[in-house]
Amino acid sequence: MAASAWAEEVDESATPTPDPVVDLLSVELLKSGVRVYGEQAFSVLADFGPADASEFRSTLGVRASAPLDDSFALRASVVAQASFFDYDGDLAGLEADLGGVDLFQRLFDTRFALGGIYRLPLNGSVFGLTTTWSVFGEGRAELGWEDGASLGDAVSGSGALGVGFELAPHLQIALGVSVGSRIDEGGVNVSPVVGFRWRIRDGMRLASQGTGLLFAMDLLPELELQLRASYESERYRLDDGDAPPMDLTLRKRDVPVLVALRWSPTRRWRITGGAGSVVYQKWRVEVDDDGGSSSVDAGPAALLVLRAEYRF
Repeated sequence: MAASAWAEEVDESATPTPDPVVDLLSVELLKSGVRVYGEQAFSVLADFGPADASEFRSTLGVRASAPLDDSFALRASVVAQASFFDYDGDLAGLEADLGGVDLFQRLFDTRFALGGIYRLPLNGSVFGLTTTWSVFGEGRAELGWEDGASLGDAVSGSGALGVGFELAPHLQIALGVSVGSRIDEGGVNVSPVVGFRWRIRDGMRLASQGTGLLFAMDLLPELELQLRASYESERYRLDDGDAPPMDLTLRKRDVPVLVALRWSPTRRWRITGGAGSVVYQKWRVEVDDDGGSSSVDAGPAALLVLRAEYRF
C-alpha cells in the first residue's frame, strides 16, 4: 500500500531536539528516500540564580527509509548533537547549588535507531473514509555524556512496539509501549508511546511532537507558519574529574515555546527559522545508587532556531 498524499506533507522541521515518539507513526516509514539536516539552536541568558547560562546547540542528522514491499518498510537514523555552554556571574555559587560539581562546558549526544512498519490487511471504511491499521517496532541506542566522561557509562537503549491507525486523509494515531534502560540507574524503565497527526483542513494540521504539540498552517504554497510547545528531558553522564569515584548524572529539563516559518524553495530543500523562549529549565545532578541530588531552576530565556534540510 502506497503512502497517502498527506504523508508527503508531514515534516518535523524546527524542533529544538529530535522527537523520539512522533517518528514512530507508521506513515513515516512508508516513504522512500534519504534526509540530511543540520540545526543550530541558541538559548540565551537563562537566570539560574547565582549565574546566567547560555546554551549553543548544533545538530546533524541523517535518516534513510525504504519500502521492502507494498506492506513492509524499514528506516534507520543517526542523530548527533553537541551543546556548548557559556556562564556569566557567580560560577562558584552555581557550582555549590549543584552539589559542588564543576560546571559542564560541553555536552554530547548521539542516537542510533532502526525501525520497521507493517501495514495490516485490515482496510475498512468509516463515514466514507478509508481506515488502515499497522504495527510498528523500533530499537534505539543512545550515548549522552559530558566531555571527559566515560563513554561506557553513557550508553542506554530502548525498544518500542505499538499499533498505528489511519483514517485517511484526516487522522493518524499511534499507541504503544517503550521499554528501556537509563544511564543513571539499573532496572527497566517502561513508558507509553502516544502520537497523532490531525489534518484539520488543507494546509492546516495539529500533531504531537513527543511530549509537545505542533500547529502548522500554510501561508503560501512554499511558506508555512509553525507554533510549537514541548517538555523535554535529557540525561548525560558527567565527568567526576579528580573527585572520589562516583557516578554523576545530569538530568536536564526544558519547556521551549517556538514560533517558526518554514520555507520550501524546492521539493528538496526546506529551511526553517524560529524564535521563542525556553520558559522553564531545571538542571538536576544525581549520584547513582541513591547517593543524593542537587538541582537549580531558571526562568524564561530567549530561544532562536535555524534549520536546513535536504531530501535526496
